[in-house]
Amino acid sequence: MLILIIAIVSLILQFFLPWWIIAPIAFGLSFWMARSGKQAFGSAFLAIFLLWVGMGLIHTLPNENILANRVGSMLSLPDTSFNWIIVLLLTGIIGGLASGFSGLSGFYFKEAMKKS
Repeated sequence: MLILIIAIVSLILQFFLPWWIIAPIAFGLSFWMARSGKQAFGSAFLAIFLLWVGMGLIHTLPNENILANRVGSMLSLPDTSFNWIIVLLLTGIIGGLASGFSGLSGFYFKEAMKKS
């Protein structure tokens, strides 16, 4: 449930706000709903990983992966026709880590508030 809520709210807000809006969303929703650190990190990571890879696929497949392959060549990836897959996975991992650690911070902030 937390995965779905983070993904939907992030999808809507990323149309109007910068990419890093994923961090406050994951922080706030994990603060409110997460029951463990593992759930907070995993839900936030998976939600944004799937969202960004999915949106990347939607944008790259119709244009035959031109931009993703060029980004792959800028990253000095081997010259293959599958550079776009590596670029999409790296994009998802970077976004997932940013969101995951933010969600974990939200959960542990809630735990710290309980103790004081």
